Amino acid sequence: MKLFFSSMLFVFVLAGVLVGCDDPNVQRPVIEDLGMIGVMGFDYVDDERIKVNISLPQPQHDAEEQVQSFSTVVRMPHQSVMDISTLTEKVLSPLQLRVLLFSEEYATKVGLWKVLENLYRDPQVGTNIFIAVVKGTTEEVIKRDYKDKPEINVYLNELLKPRVMTAFSPFTTIHYFINKSTDEVSDPSTPYLEIVNENSLKITNVALFSGDKMVGMLDAEESKLVQAMKKRKNLPDISVMIPGPNGDDEREMAILKFVSTKFSAEANGDLENPELFLHFYVRGSIVDYDGASDLASLEERKEVEEKISKGLEERVMKTVRQFQELGVDPGGFGEYFRVKAPREWSKENWNEVLKQTKVTAHVEVRIISTGTIR
Repeated sequence: MKLFFSSMLFVFVLAGVLVGCDDPNVQRPVIEDLGMIGVMGFDYVDDERIKVNISLPQPQHDAEEQVQSFSTVVRMPHQSVMDISTLTEKVLSPLQLRVLLFSEEYATKVGLWKVLENLYRDPQVGTNIFIAVVKGTTEEVIKRDYKDKPEINVYLNELLKPRVMTAFSPFTTIHYFINKSTDEVSDPSTPYLEIVNENSLKITNVALFSGDKMVGMLDAEESKLVQAMKKRKNLPDISVMIPGPNGDDEREMAILKFVSTKFSAEANGDLENPELFLHFYVRGSIVDYDGASDLASLEERKEVEEKISKGLEERVMKTVRQFQELGVDPGGFGEYFRVKAPREWSKENWNEVLKQTKVTAHVEVRIISTGTIR
């Protein structure tokens, strides 16, 4: 019996030694061995292949470079992880992926769905990853040296986070884009980034999509009105060009701070002869004005109110006409028709109906403050 217990003890000890001799880094890498992908960029090659660019933050404080960047040409996004894993000593992981960039050429010619669908089904990839379209190539954006800026993974993540001064941006995530792409009443949009001043990135426009393909852009001022149509709070200040005392030959600029906005829309529900009325009521304060009117005068202030109202109304109509020309509905106007004609509704039909819709708008501005001096 004693011999039996001695033999069993030897077996357990031997098993423990063998397990202990196994290299733990092979199965469970330590944090220093992981390559946490922070940003992935996708550039157009052809209809079948994409150029994938990724950046990895360096966890070591003594590393010469803050990030590592790699590129490869593949057919599927996950294939890039497999291929780049052979170029680095790191074990690549998408657990810390925060930003997806698409070149304008790729977004226009191929569309985002193929990439997003494959990433969305990966349980390691989060749903709150930011998406943006960039002018030029994503490789240039990711590999550029941005002086006096945080490393690119942090820089892009912070740039695309919601802030008041960039609230015209839709701050699109994977979940939001897929939701809007499959929505029955609206279409997705994303921030549009450009390199400015050689070493900075800026959200300059908003990219508009029909389905998953980019078809056009809105500038920042137009996008603020779209966000107001979506009833977003805390909108940034908006600049408005208005006629001067001598008419259109002498233009003035007023910068209006939104204090509160109310937006409503009414549709007749007739998809054969569609009509849509948009109404904005804006309470705001003038934070800057370069015109000749005396804002301390009630009469002259009323005149400026009327000019700003008309200027915003014209901009609303210009924005909606652009939606109609492109056949896209980022404002979600289709919902006002669908609730009145649910049996006749289809997204494909609505995109065509929108082009024929008679749209009218009324904007009413009330200036409640002209600054602390007056």
